[in-house]
Amino acid sequence: MRNFIIIALTATLLVSCTQDIDIEIVAQTHDVEHIYASFEEDTRVELNTNKQTVWTEGDMIVRYANGVHDVWKFDGKSGDRSGSFSHYGSYNSYVDFDFGDKYYALYSYENYEGVAYFNNTGEPALVFNVEPTQTYKPNTYDPASNIMLGISDNGTNFTLRNLMGYLRLSLTGEKRVSHITLSGNNDEVLNGRRYVKYDDMEVAGWYDNTTTTTTLDCGTNGVQLTSTPTVFYLTLAPTLFSKGISVDVYFTDGTTYPISTSKEIVIERNTIQPMATVNTENEIEWQTIILKHYGTTLYAPYIIGNSTLSGYIEWGDGNTSDINIYSSYKYGDNAEQHDIVVKTIDATCVYLESCAGISEIDLTNF
Repeated sequence: MRNFIIIALTATLLVSCTQDIDIEIVAQTHDVEHIYASFEEDTRVELNTNKQTVWTEGDMIVRYANGVHDVWKFDGKSGDRSGSFSHYGSYNSYVDFDFGDKYYALYSYENYEGVAYFNNTGEPALVFNVEPTQTYKPNTYDPASNIMLGISDNGTNFTLRNLMGYLRLSLTGEKRVSHITLSGNNDEVLNGRRYVKYDDMEVAGWYDNTTTTTTLDCGTNGVQLTSTPTVFYLTLAPTLFSKGISVDVYFTDGTTYPISTSKEIVIERNTIQPMATVNTENEIEWQTIILKHYGTTLYAPYIIGNSTLSGYIEWGDGNTSDINIYSSYKYGDNAEQHDIVVKTIDATCVYLESCAGISEIDLTNF
């Protein structure tokens, strides 16, 4: 049921209270003074130490109904398990769809993209954006990456249900994690503009601006690993990884630790999928290629392999990148020679478009 056309993307928000922002500020009327949102059992916006649902200060939701299109902001503090929402603003036009006799709410406002309709039924779909980069938070996932849909009979009391699922990685070691990337071995879509039918969260799919890699950013200083497992969560739309997944753990020292499985993995809505603990100090059987290059531009080696192929390139100038993301690489350090080291797993072939500037190729350990 992907058959729909977007006709009402995000409109200008008219804010109902005085703020230092550069948009029109007007007094807006609304039907209630506060709304209240509770969670579907086991729904997780952000987890506290007891693995209970909590809100984050400043959380906002978008509310929809016939003649209603507005935004509400949480009144409480981070860590609260319940509380009210106050009217924040209204959109400058209502969405011209029939929502029946119920009210709907989408969390979060920051991910909201607009409203659409299925052109075969005329029914509305809510549109939101799944960002390709998430921010690490200890013992939980990035609350900004979580999307929920709520329903209400009266427009005041909503029950919110998760639209997303979660992958949990547990790592041990001695290094500091800079960031983690995840992709499916069958090029499954993980990010982009996504829609859900307003009254049936099982009817959902991708629309456009899609990408196939999700990154968990661990911040400027990274996250220190120890002998006790450190947990990392990635928020994902419900996805069948038919050929498994590949995860690359990047450390602040420039090295990378790949994790891959060809086993089918299912990410279900409102469910955490745990992975076995991985010791990143375990030795990896790398396939290594060493190139000696003279000049300012190198035609990057292209690595071919099976679905679990992963690896990285040390360019010899202090920079490192994933394999197969450059067709050519230009040096800016004015060095006459560079020693390039390519490290891969599950590679079967290396392709060089040109050997210009290359004086030596060492495939001994490939």
